[in-house]
Amino acid sequence: MTNLRRSKSRAVALLLCALLANTAAIAQAYPTRAVTLINPYPPGGGADVVARALARELGEIWRQAVIVESKPGAGTTISAAFVARANTDGYTLLLSTSQHAIAPALFKNLSYDIVTHLTSIAVVSESPMFLVVRPDRGINTLADLIVRLKQNSATMNYSSSGLAGLPHLSGAFLNQMTGGAATHIPFAGTAPALTALLGGQVDFLFADTSAVPQINAGKVRALAVTSTTRLPAMPVLPTMAETLPGFQFTVWTGLDAPTGTPRAVIDQVHEAVQKALATPAMKKLFVETARTTSGITPDQFAAFKAAEVQKYQKLTREAGIKAE
Repeated sequence: MTNLRRSKSRAVALLLCALLANTAAIAQAYPTRAVTLINPYPPGGGADVVARALARELGEIWRQAVIVESKPGAGTTISAAFVARANTDGYTLLLSTSQHAIAPALFKNLSYDIVTHLTSIAVVSESPMFLVVRPDRGINTLADLIVRLKQNSATMNYSSSGLAGLPHLSGAFLNQMTGGAATHIPFAGTAPALTALLGGQVDFLFADTSAVPQINAGKVRALAVTSTTRLPAMPVLPTMAETLPGFQFTVWTGLDAPTGTPRAVIDQVHEAVQKALATPAMKKLFVETARTTSGITPDQFAAFKAAEVQKYQKLTREAGIKAE
């Protein structure tokens, strides 16, 4: 019996060594061919710009092509479901976004779980939203807008880039925190939502960084940003939380892989992303678009994403927001 136990122990040890050696070999060889990066939005948008810039830098680092493929639709769930079903070899990655963390609160019968079926790799970018109004409305500060919301809320409205996106949720949260009842008017993207504001069809808008040129040109007035701290490029612009403690939303993008992808590959991709983000080209892009990045570990990113899912489930439930 002792010899049998020893034989079994040696067999298990040999099997573990073989598995570890195989995982190490995969990591050392990765990547040996093109890597596909799935973008959850149509080409040309902010996420696409970040995805293509990152793909170029990763391609230079790996000496392999990184192909950006757009799979938009169904509130980003089509892209996530596709990657969740992909081979666990590290050759299909997802540009995950804050909208992926919102999706579980809106769609009850998803074929995947963002926390268990997708493995977090790295945060790529973070950026705030800007609460903007027309300069001719006599609203100069967030406090001014809050007064209007409390006094004339029934006649006020706000645009957004689409139902249940972060701009919509930010407007709903502003209503909640101020006791307002401004009407939400969704559009198909930030550009038409901003056009509606410029045309006087709506009173305010939570816009992404694509509104920065309009802010700098004085065509719209920024009242506050949704980040936790003021932006270095706009130090006089206050945060929402300075007036409304707890008001914080961040538009983030990251990289995910199908669960089951070897940890050695996950770590290798994470390291490559950090190198890519440190290149002059990426730094220049992030300065121009008011983006920042974070070097948190894959495990820290996973914990952050799980917390985001819970946050948006609570907010959408309390605000009565549902997907159409």
